[in-house]
Amino acid sequence: METPTLQLRADRERLLAAVAAADAVVPTTSTKPIQTHLLLEAKDGRVEVTASDSQVGMRAVVSGIEVQQAGSVVVQSRQLAMILKESSSPAVELQIIPTGDSVQLSVRLADGDYTLPLILGETLPPVSFFPAEAKSLSLAGKRFEHMLRQTAFAMDKDRSSPVLSGLLVSISSGELCLAATDGKVLAEAVEKDETFSAPEGDAFQAVLPFGTVTHLVRILGSGQPDRVQLAFNTSAKLVFARLRLSGDLTVDLTSRLVEGSFPAYRMAISGSGTSVVTFDTPALASAVRRVSLMITAANRAVVLRLEKDKAMLENLPGVGGNARIPLPCQYGGNPVRLGVNAAYLSDVLRIYGGERLAIELGRGLIMREPGATYLVMPISLPS
Repeated sequence: METPTLQLRADRERLLAAVAAADAVVPTTSTKPIQTHLLLEAKDGRVEVTASDSQVGMRAVVSGIEVQQAGSVVVQSRQLAMILKESSSPAVELQIIPTGDSVQLSVRLADGDYTLPLILGETLPPVSFFPAEAKSLSLAGKRFEHMLRQTAFAMDKDRSSPVLSGLLVSISSGELCLAATDGKVLAEAVEKDETFSAPEGDAFQAVLPFGTVTHLVRILGSGQPDRVQLAFNTSAKLVFARLRLSGDLTVDLTSRLVEGSFPAYRMAISGSGTSVVTFDTPALASAVRRVSLMITAANRAVVLRLEKDKAMLENLPGVGGNARIPLPCQYGGNPVRLGVNAAYLSDVLRIYGGERLAIELGRGLIMREPGATYLVMPISLPS
């Protein structure tokens, strides 16, 4: 077997950024050990770091690297990422070192030296670059990251359905929509731009898998790109995302799409409720947190009582104790008693951006802000 080669010197933080981005898709454990590894390829003044599992592939490319000897290695992902993260050295040197019948990767830093075992004879599944020829959609990285936060919390965390566990991406002329629901809570975020157009036809819909959305949220949380590009291969049922995290770091994500149709949800949030109650958002969020101290995992319901310009938030009687929190509000409807899942309401309040929150009361509790709509379905209460 031919001995692999590689020797380079790089800024530690820049190399760490690429390794950390690719590491986002690497599982902690796997029945296939190769999937817990990264492929490092050094050539032409840049390093490409690739990771892949059965569903998602990630390729991070960092330029401005001093490559003394081109080559590639397959190395344990978490080991390398933690070594680079824990060091304070400004630079790092990587070099393949033959040791008897095997080879190792030497990692030299100003505050420590390491040798890591390598996998020989196995390669990661290939990961495609962003298809330059495909019709793509481009939007500000900050807005895309916010749209994910506005919707991802509503994905079905119990994984009862691959479709409901995923995130809907809907593209039509001038509009991008992200939506998620588990049947009890619904979240939609919409961005309008005249440059947006469907990859084919007048409109396009696809569902991103739960894991893919989690990877995107993690990457965007660690370093926000100026722009995000999305493209789709409809025949191969693939989505591509390109994130330019800095001037010399580009991350390409490739993922399979979920088979199946997302529910037609917009009728549930169209129109307006029979009445509206308006709260101070921080005050309502605080009240929900305080009442939540008294609820149990078996029953997440809190009770919202409304009368003219008065509200009371309380938990159902139980072994956890009792809380009754009065709240000022603006309300002119009939007296009402509603049961609400405290966790779902807290999720909405955590992401909601306005100081005042208007809740439309109808089939559920509908809350709107510019570019986003949320629906929390009520819980039946004992009489």
